[in-house]
Amino acid sequence: PAPAAPLPPPAAAPAPPAPATPAWEGEGGFFARVLRTTGQVLFQPGRFFAARFREGYAWALSYGLILGTLGAAVQALWSRALASQHLSLGHAVWGLILAPLGILVGIFLMSWILHFFLFVVGGAKKGVQATFRVVAYTEATSLFLLVPVVGMAVSFVWRLVAATAGLAAVHGIGRGRAFFAIILPLVILAALVVGLVLLALGMGLWTELKGLTRAWPRI
Repeated sequence: PAPAAPLPPPAAAPAPPAPATPAWEGEGGFFARVLRTTGQVLFQPGRFFAARFREGYAWALSYGLILGTLGAAVQALWSRALASQHLSLGHAVWGLILAPLGILVGIFLMSWILHFFLFVVGGAKKGVQATFRVVAYTEATSLFLLVPVVGMAVSFVWRLVAATAGLAAVHGIGRGRAFFAIILPLVILAALVVGLVLLALGMGLWTELKGLTRAWPRI
């Protein structure tokens, strides 16, 4: 009998589709891109930060400035409405004018701090630009500042969740390591604050004790 024909080689598995470009860095109307990007960051951060971003800092920075300034404006309005006796209109206006500068400095500073602690925990697999994107795009959580009183707390917690997922995606690390890199500087800062408070209390107590000692009658 004739030899059996060799079996054909198995077909190669289809390549996974390339991640889409984030809405903000794609095409479409301004407001549509802002809304779509904000929704993606808030509700699908892992998928969003796995996308193919454009090179450079400009796209992420522009989005962060827009959402951050919006959050600062809303916060100033709520502060004016809820505590008008403590915040004059002039202070509110100046705060709004200087907000973009503060947000700009804050995004860059936080990016470098966070990237340093990623390096400390062995999670800085990509360059600082990847960390910068996460910091800038998670300004989407500033939208929660529209909610009075509890908006700041909700924004902080949501930013922590989104940043954890984002850092894990862009650096290719586990979320536990990403979370540790975020929380570590906060723990160090809290420890420093507690230490300074205890030092101040100790110095005050020492001063009081010295005063009492001097006031005692000598035998």
